[in-house]
Amino acid sequence: MARVTDEIIPYPRVFDDRLEVDPVFKDFQRDGLVRVQLPYGESCWLATRYEHVRSVYGDRRFSRAAGFEHDVPRVWAGSSLIDPSMPLAMDPPRHTRLRRLTSGAFSPRRIRELRAWVQREIDDLLDHMEQEGSPADFVLRFAWNLPIRVLAGIMGVPSEDISQFRHLVETATGVSTLPEAREEASGQLNEFVIGLIAERRAAMQDDLLSDLVHATDDEDRLDEAELLGLIMSLLAGGFETTAWQLGSTAYALMDHQEHWRQLVDDPELLPNALEELWRWIPSFKYGTNFVRWASTDIELSGGALVRAGEAVLPEHAVANRDDSVFPHGWELDFHRADPRPHLSLGFGAHFCMGANLANMQIALSVETLVRRYPNLRLAIPTEEVKWSESSFMRSVEVLPLAW
Repeated sequence: MARVTDEIIPYPRVFDDRLEVDPVFKDFQRDGLVRVQLPYGESCWLATRYEHVRSVYGDRRFSRAAGFEHDVPRVWAGSSLIDPSMPLAMDPPRHTRLRRLTSGAFSPRRIRELRAWVQREIDDLLDHMEQEGSPADFVLRFAWNLPIRVLAGIMGVPSEDISQFRHLVETATGVSTLPEAREEASGQLNEFVIGLIAERRAAMQDDLLSDLVHATDDEDRLDEAELLGLIMSLLAGGFETTAWQLGSTAYALMDHQEHWRQLVDDPELLPNALEELWRWIPSFKYGTNFVRWASTDIELSGGALVRAGEAVLPEHAVANRDDSVFPHGWELDFHRADPRPHLSLGFGAHFCMGANLANMQIALSVETLVRRYPNLRLAIPTEEVKWSESSFMRSVEVLPLAW
């Protein structure tokens, strides 16, 4: 087996500017695995090639749960570990069991049943945005509202509690929230969700939360900690991640008006375009992806060897632009022929559990914008669009759009 160099280099001070990917990563892709030291935690291998990142995500010999025994490589001072009851922290067979038990709740059929209702929510939000007049802040009026409405709906949150529910979710998941306020909100959100679970135990309703509460397989059932961890993961990923992706998608289309015109002129391009946007948009900032640890010696493509106990940081935003897999991969192209699957939603056992739900919201949103506002455009110069400095995601904070 080939062994890449053990030399440890500082993790590069790369830019997180808008939706650009720093070209320094092209050098890393050429070199293969590179051993780096992030500002905090132990050293790790940096994976930037498509095949390497896919292997790290898909090979079950790379462990997520092992992180609880290590000083996790990270770009921030605080701990990056999540609750061990959450799916992202689990390894098979526990993770496999949880996915099996919950597969029906997140099935394509179950999500398709929500389409008409989600479309009504989209139309209602856009009606209110339109009534306020052009230009309007798309993030404030739409992208930040749709996911929380959908989450409240699929969890059966009573209408009179939606305002409190939204406040708790926003506070508990906000990376700029003070730690004390975030901890308090997380505790209150836990109690809120526990109350909803108790209601479903007493009387099942027609919502996704009921499906999860009553999920069984040969008398096997989610225990209380697993159920709560799953729901909290859904809240964190289903709200903020979807909201920011909606904002980035709208920004990318407005910043590439020629691509927007392609969709207006040929709406049948939408399925390919949406997959391409998932591929091209770097959702997370650098160094914030989930690290894995090798449980045994593992040889990756090209003969690169990762020894047992070593950590690997997969940068899927870089892998998604690997020119050896996606010709001219740094460009946005809605006409790619037979593209490989992107890695933005993971790969293998940890492929995003809520992918169908997120895809449906974004697809319906873009379809509706194309239909209702063919002349949609940025209301300010691109360089004046405000981006979040505190979020771990590439997050548009304010996106004024005109129509």
